[in-house]
Amino acid sequence: MQTQERADELISNHVAGAAMAAAIPIPLVDLVAVTAVQLSLMRKLGRLYGAQIGVDAAGAVGVGLLGALLPRVAASALKILPGIGTIGGAVAQSALSGATTWALAQSLRDRLEHRTLDPDTRSHADVSRSLARAERLHRRGLLSDEEYARARAELLEAL
Repeated sequence: MQTQERADELISNHVAGAAMAAAIPIPLVDLVAVTAVQLSLMRKLGRLYGAQIGVDAAGAVGVGLLGALLPRVAASALKILPGIGTIGGAVAQSALSGATTWALAQSLRDRLEHRTLDPDTRSHADVSRSLARAERLHRRGLLSDEEYARARAELLEAL
């Protein structure tokens, strides 16, 4: 199975999982469950494309806000409609959680696919960061002129 086909399968499975998790009737548990599904999807897509996806606590909160809280607010707004509001809200929450999971996955996949088109991008970015760090250390007096010149020459040679 090719990478794009496997990615499509992963995305489809996780979109369905997010929609089902959003249907959990226990408040906050559904939010945590949708976030867990989305974080799992991000890690698996990263692994599929050969990238390490690390999400810290702040990133997890961001994913949770986008993927679970936004649909919850939209679904709650539907509940003001008499009769169909509760059912419509639950259906909307599931659909919107699935949609935000799909959007997150497409955005991440697009980023990962473009990352692989230029294998030197990472090394150039690493060298640039290292050059900036060496310059900061030099300005603070932690690297002598000679050490800075040597480090800069080695880093530029790596390009």
